[in-house]
Amino acid sequence: MPLNHLQIPPWLWLAVVVAVFAIAWWRGGRDARTAAGALLAASLLTRLAYAYEGQMGWGVALVDAGLLAVLVWVALRSPRWWPLFAAGFHLLAVVTHLAKLVDSQVSAWAYVTAGVIWGYLLALSIGFGAWRERAQSAIDADPMDTPGATRR
Repeated sequence: MPLNHLQIPPWLWLAVVVAVFAIAWWRGGRDARTAAGALLAASLLTRLAYAYEGQMGWGVALVDAGLLAVLVWVALRSPRWWPLFAAGFHLLAVVTHLAKLVDSQVSAWAYVTAGVIWGYLLALSIGFGAWRERAQSAIDADPMDTPGATRR
């Protein structure tokens, strides 16, 4: 199969988002549930924005800016490290949107490829954080810790 015909099936992203959402509700804490719920909502709103606009535009950029705000809020209040990675990957997605909106010379291939990479890394970050929540909570509950000690 020629390389230019290799594509990720469109349904795969929705399947990954639903799987991350399910893992967050099954194993994750409040931070993972908040991030996964925001990711699911943003994915659905992005589909609506694409259907309305027909291509990437301000609607999709605004949805991603809203998701970034939620992820930064989670990262700033969480004692875990994974929200920092999730917010960072999504910040790269928002910067990619801005680059495309500001400079029409950004190729469609580069724009779409960057969006796919940042999106899957974001989902992986949230899924990893949710999956590790129980193990991390057990570590945090170590009775040998001094009172008031922090993990960051």
